[in-house]
Amino acid sequence: MAKEKKKIFTLANVLCLFVIISPLLDIASFLFRNKFNTSFSISTFIRPIIPVIMSFIIFFIVKGKDKLKLLAIFAIYVAYGLIHLYTTSKSLSGWSYGDVKAEMQYVLNFTFLIVYLVIFYIVFIKFGYTKKEENKQVKEDTSKYDSKSQKVDVNKNLTSYELTDIEKLRKCFVISMFIYVVSIFIAILTKTSSYTYPETMLGYKGWIESGNSLSAILILSMFIVIEEIKAKNIAWKIFSIITMVMTAAYLATLIGTRTGILGVILVVGLFIATEILFSRNKKIIIAGIIVMIMGCVFVGVIGSKTLERRKEVNDMQNEIFDNVTGEPGCLTGDLLVIKNQILNNEVEDGYMQESQKRALIRTYEYCKAHNVKGTDSRKQQLVYNYYLVLEQKNPLMILFGNGFEQNFRELIMENEFASFAFNFGIIGFILYAGALLALLIYAFIFAIKNIKRLNQRYVMMWCALALTYLLSWMSGYIFFATSNMCVIVSLAVILINEIKKIKN
Repeated sequence: MAKEKKKIFTLANVLCLFVIISPLLDIASFLFRNKFNTSFSISTFIRPIIPVIMSFIIFFIVKGKDKLKLLAIFAIYVAYGLIHLYTTSKSLSGWSYGDVKAEMQYVLNFTFLIVYLVIFYIVFIKFGYTKKEENKQVKEDTSKYDSKSQKVDVNKNLTSYELTDIEKLRKCFVISMFIYVVSIFIAILTKTSSYTYPETMLGYKGWIESGNSLSAILILSMFIVIEEIKAKNIAWKIFSIITMVMTAAYLATLIGTRTGILGVILVVGLFIATEILFSRNKKIIIAGIIVMIMGCVFVGVIGSKTLERRKEVNDMQNEIFDNVTGEPGCLTGDLLVIKNQILNNEVEDGYMQESQKRALIRTYEYCKAHNVKGTDSRKQQLVYNYYLVLEQKNPLMILFGNGFEQNFRELIMENEFASFAFNFGIIGFILYAGALLALLIYAFIFAIKNIKRLNQRYVMMWCALALTYLLSWMSGYIFFATSNMCVIVSLAVILINEIKKIKN
């Protein structure tokens, strides 16, 4: 029988290529924005056009009920988006950082997260995982052979067939991470790197726009990449190890974010723990422990931008004072000025709604009573948005949100997890956070029921997916960036693939 020719231009290969070029698109966005002073770049076109085209292709490929499901999903998100933009338009004021157009950008980006999730699920799971049909076919083929020499290992064939696209996806993240970290080191060596915290010129993030987003991309990718150091192919093993070491060194010492240094400790520590639990490979366990010890020594000797940043933030607190009371500030400097203007009835008409004024005063009272630091903007954002919802007393806004961009610039929530609930409403929270949360809960219950059949990859992927919400709480802008979306939905489909393997 003639050997079947492998297809190159498959949907899975396109998505894998998209993962590989993601760092190049991020670099293009940065260069166009910072070197050419324009927000339009090649990535502005490629990022949305690929999922849109693939959505159309998938829509025409699927049939029957699946087509109706896709139409229903599309209709639900469009309807929500329109209602959300309407409610946002009613809450905008001079205090707002953005307008309806700016708000629409966030709605589109968060909706694209779901679009990517649907696309990756259909391509890698629904199209890529056909165990029942393939199992039946292989059994029919093996029944034709009688001798031992001609027998086919059904499970081996199935595994090779089913995991081809998933394994290809995993390897693409090694290449993607390598491009990220090499470009960053080149930027640092050529003194063209941007600073993670430009206001004080601290930390390096290469030619990438957001340090928080970059930290999340690399940390979450490490959960996928770290298993590749166990590859049988020696060349690939060495390449994966070099990529991991370079990335870990950069995150622990140079980027300056808490996510970077804590994330490295978490990923390597979890990998060692699961290796002890599942594989018991002494060489890898010992190597992992040595890496952890060397990392601590390395940070101790050359220092860490993260530790410098923490000291810097603490020093900033000493510079914040309330000009009226003379007390140390429990809000940022700008918010203290506006607070005093509200108390003195000096706020110009139309600048703030009454609900916003009351929410800010209640925020100030809470922060003062609980000794919140003026530099702790995330807690201030959380408290203010909570009080704002209470003060607005609007059922429509509770359901559909009051708007992400309707806040003052320092009160725009970096905490996306809470923002989904406060700024996008209960329905927005369900639509944007519900799918991945449902997967996490289901996978956890499934793991308890099948605890004896779990493996290292299952645990690593579940922890990585759970970490996305922790990162969205700690640093923010995790679900907004397209490059982050690729990593997050890849973690999800790899976890779903592991669930299906255990089921079958």
